[in-house]
This record gives sequence, C-alpha cells and structure tokens, in this order.
Amino acid sequence: METVSFFRKLGLLLGLAAVQVLFLNRISLFGYVTPLLYIWMILRFDSSMSRTGILLWSFFMGLAVDIFSATPGLNAASATLLGMIQPGLVKLFVTHDRHDVLLPGVQSMGVRQFAGYLILATLIHHSVYFLLRSIPLGDWSVLVAKVVFSALLTFVFMLVFGISSSKNAAARRS
Repeated sequence: METVSFFRKLGLLLGLAAVQVLFLNRISLFGYVTPLLYIWMILRFDSSMSRTGILLWSFFMGLAVDIFSATPGLNAASATLLGMIQPGLVKLFVTHDRHDVLLPGVQSMGVRQFAGYLILATLIHHSVYFLLRSIPLGDWSVLVAKVVFSALLTFVFMLVFGISSSKNAAARRS
C-alpha cells in the first residue's frame, strides 16, 4: 500500500470515528434512530484492495468506535462482517465486466446501483449491530424498528455525501 494512501485511510478512519463518537452517537431520534456513518469508509474500499487489508481496516474502524463508545466489540464485529462481504456486494451491483480498479460510487456504478449497494450493505451491518446489541432478545418490533430507521437515516446521509462528492469531483475535472 502506498504511504499516501495509508495516511489518507488512517485520516479517514480517525475522522469518521471522531464524528461517530462525538456527534452521531448522541443522536437518538425517538429512541430508535442512531446513524452509524462510520461504515462509509468500509463501503468505499476499491477493488484493488486485498481482502486482508479490507478486513484489517474494517476491524480497526469498528474497534476505534468501540473504544470510545463503550460498546465492547459490537462495532468491530459488525464492521468486520461488512468488510468481509463488501467485495461481493460491489460485484452484485456492478452490471458489466470491469477489469480496471473500481471505487464504489455514483460515477462508477450509477445512482440506482450505488443506492442499492448502500442500502443493502447498511441493512446487513445494522442488522448485525442491533441484533448483537439487543442480546438477550426482547421485543422484536423494537429491534426491527431500530434496524430499519437507523439504516434509513444512515443511507440518506451516505447517499447525499456520495452524490455531492461525485459532483465535486466532476466540477474539479471541468
């Protein structure tokens, strides 16, 4: 891995973990909705990254959030699972053969495919996270509400961020 790329990923990890811990963890709309935006980093890994690299970065992303959120291993476990399935999810939503490096985003996948990729990945991550957090299992309707509404808010944040970053990239190239 190039040194610049490593430090860029490390900065993103630290920045997203800080935003998650300092701001987003304090959001609890109606007692159900908490956005978990730190998964943005995991969902944006490109296709040239090794599976081991994705798993390590995903684990450390979740661990960084866990350390400062007093959630012993919940984020690390769900983030590592997301890192494990991320390459397969990207392949699921890319409609044609690509032999070049693919960075998941609006420009490379299109809005519909990128939105589908984001919502499926977010639902999987949030299902694991809130299921682990709810042990012992209590009211299933509360669990489903937390998963669905938190995933929806996280999805909206990521989609807006993805579309705005693609427009910014297009404007820089012009």
